Amino acid sequence: MHPAALDYLKWYHETNIWKQVSYRGVRTLKLPSDMWSYQEILFAHGIEWVIETGSRHGGSALFFADLLRNARSPGRVFSIDYAPELDPRAAADLDISFIKGDSADPAIVGRVMGEIPRQRSPLFLILDSDHAAAHVRRELDIWVPELRTGDYLVVEDTIVNGNPVRPSHGPGPLEAIRAYRADHPEALKPDTKREAKFGATFAIEGFYTKA
Repeated sequence: MHPAALDYLKWYHETNIWKQVSYRGVRTLKLPSDMWSYQEILFAHGIEWVIETGSRHGGSALFFADLLRNARSPGRVFSIDYAPELDPRAAADLDISFIKGDSADPAIVGRVMGEIPRQRSPLFLILDSDHAAAHVRRELDIWVPELRTGDYLVVEDTIVNGNPVRPSHGPGPLEAIRAYRADHPEALKPDTKREAKFGATFAIEGFYTKA
């Protein structure tokens, strides 16, 4: 990533602008250009199901639900969080299943995948829950085997642990995805063109298609 983009990410994060971003009045806590990328990904890949780990206020789940509705998708959004702080406007959306629990719990994974038809269209998985490397690695170990060719994965907030923000965080999502790929080099194909498209992203080394 260009040094100027890293400087922008640091400014955007350290001034807490990211905490002031909302979608339809509901907080999203994201980089707007990432959200634009996500909608391009959904339409380019024919995505009809979305699995999100980390609901927080529900803004991004609402965003994904609107995208699926606009595409007249038969699928829905599953959003998982062990301690959500849902905005009522998101919680009321009938096309979102908010699930309270650990996103790396096999029972949660089984519940979600059990509600998606076996003969399904592509899905979009975005990991944005607990950012500790150990937790993200657990998510990758349990979710990636559920993905099929044509599915898409985003690992968010790889920017922590000094990459370039929050240097005191400790190993996080970037370290987790690097370790996972070292152990499973054939499982995921990096989408470097998508990652680079807007110059800056909260998901550095975080865009993948299922191989």
